[in-house]
Amino acid sequence: MKIYKTHSTQAGFSLLELSIALTIIGFLIYGVSGALNSIEEFDEYAENRVFMEEVHDGFLTFVQVNRFLPCPDTDNPPDGRENRELAGECSGEEGRVPFLDLGVKSTDVWDNPLYYAVNNTADSAAVLDANSSASYFNALTAPLAAFDYETPPFGSNDGAGNYTVCNETASACSGSTSSANVIEFSAVAVVISFGQNGAQTWAGNPDGDAEVENADDDNYFWQGQGSNVEGQKFDDQLFWLTGYDIKYAVIRSGADLPEIP
Repeated sequence: MKIYKTHSTQAGFSLLELSIALTIIGFLIYGVSGALNSIEEFDEYAENRVFMEEVHDGFLTFVQVNRFLPCPDTDNPPDGRENRELAGECSGEEGRVPFLDLGVKSTDVWDNPLYYAVNNTADSAAVLDANSSASYFNALTAPLAAFDYETPPFGSNDGAGNYTVCNETASACSGSTSSANVIEFSAVAVVISFGQNGAQTWAGNPDGDAEVENADDDNYFWQGQGSNVEGQKFDDQLFWLTGYDIKYAVIRSGADLPEIP
């Protein structure tokens, strides 16, 4: 019986070929690594957007149950509860989201608290009647709402103490901003996640004009254009509530708004 030997025609890689292959693999690994970083950041922002929607819904549910919006948590450190005075007014017009009152997480995806600004007259007991937008924060009349159908903002009345939100095409955000570059003229409350660089913003060092605008404690907020350019960064995520949102939340719960003279 003949025994046949087989001979492999495959030759091994030379050192040069191996070197080239490892170089190519190195480039591929570097490219994938960079892509994964981008995908991870995208996933973080997507996850945080879902969280912000949950907080938004938490506010509306709170209104449906209590018939008023909560005040900011102004404690330092924050305890997750709203702060208001005995006369019913908010202890401050800005602070953190009262997460325990809303039943939401205490921080965003980057472990930073959410900024919460309310109508800037809500910290004055003198303007908590139905003729003022501050009445959306009045807890003294619960379980009846302190506001009615004609509480501003209503029609052409933007209401005192409310906020303007500029859009991403605005070159600046102030009282001189064109109405074409304004998303909202009369937000009664604004909530912001300061994004990946939120700790920097909370420390008093926002990066970029829009981020500075969102942290300067005035009547204007800016939904700026996303940017990673140093000195002009913007990655804030924000939402706002209007008087119409609040009234609709109460009506949707099956209740009616009182008739207040």
